[in-house]
Amino acid sequence: MRAAVITQPKTLQLENLEAPQAGFGQVRVRVGATGVCGTDLHLYEGHFHARLPLVPGHEIAGVVDQVGPGVAGLAEGQVVALDPVIACGQCWACRRGQRQHCLHFEALGVTRAGGFAEYVVAPAQNAYPVRGLSVAEAAFAEPLGCVAWGIQRLRPEPGSQALLFGAGPIGLLLLQALLVSGVTRVVAVDPVPERRELAKRLGAWQALAPGEPVRDLAPHGFDIVAEATGVPAVVESMPAYAAVGGKLLIFGVAPEAARVQLSPYDIFQRDLSLIGSFSLNGTLPVALQWLESGRIQVKPLISHHLPLEALHQALAYKEHPGMGQALKVLIEP
Repeated sequence: MRAAVITQPKTLQLENLEAPQAGFGQVRVRVGATGVCGTDLHLYEGHFHARLPLVPGHEIAGVVDQVGPGVAGLAEGQVVALDPVIACGQCWACRRGQRQHCLHFEALGVTRAGGFAEYVVAPAQNAYPVRGLSVAEAAFAEPLGCVAWGIQRLRPEPGSQALLFGAGPIGLLLLQALLVSGVTRVVAVDPVPERRELAKRLGAWQALAPGEPVRDLAPHGFDIVAEATGVPAVVESMPAYAAVGGKLLIFGVAPEAARVQLSPYDIFQRDLSLIGSFSLNGTLPVALQWLESGRIQVKPLISHHLPLEALHQALAYKEHPGMGQALKVLIEP
């Protein structure tokens, strides 16, 4: 089979590998679409749990084409979305219900072969049947599952107003999820005009460029201030926009060495809550319900359908977001 392999940091090549076989409790999936994520760029650069050589790609959907022994409830020909997180189920973190923090953490496309290939093998329990969605739409189940976990961490109150920094693919998913979860108004901030326009089409009350008068829209502050940028300066600015009792959600992936300055007194005196959200935690079914119901739209987010041979180009789009007017790039082996 054809597969894209990171052989060493910043070295990616297309190889012909032996197709994997489904073992006990596993299924093999013929990959239909795999989304390109910032994590893929980090792995390409040799960061973030990278175990090289590696076939990356963790936002995976496709068709089951081989069912291993001991598997029930899945059959050849079924369209599935894959949860990439493989947890042991026995360690301290798993027993606390924090499987994405498993002490023996594994993940498709991160520590095991992933979806930038013609075939991928996964535990059957990680494969979720999809109804009424294309494989391109189903590939959004993983990033939307991450958003669903962020929403569970955030617990928006009905009637809340939210300020969202970042209207890239993950920000636009978060925007819609906030609205689905009871937030009345979302103001999106992004430097790219096309992304601001799309944010408004997907339900944003207002979409502003950085530097525009955000505070005028909520004189007493926003109940929720969220960021999907990974930019430390944005994180540092967030408390200034929050209402008393407001919640601050850090959703973007900042560089590991980044540091910000926050006022502990401000957080204390104004009853602010600072919330982090990492990966997904059994939330892929929630994502599929949102997608299958049509409550969250993903087709407008897809900017490119590219073959496996164009993964280099897709990573360049991820590294330079304004390049080629890229939004969500799908690799379709």
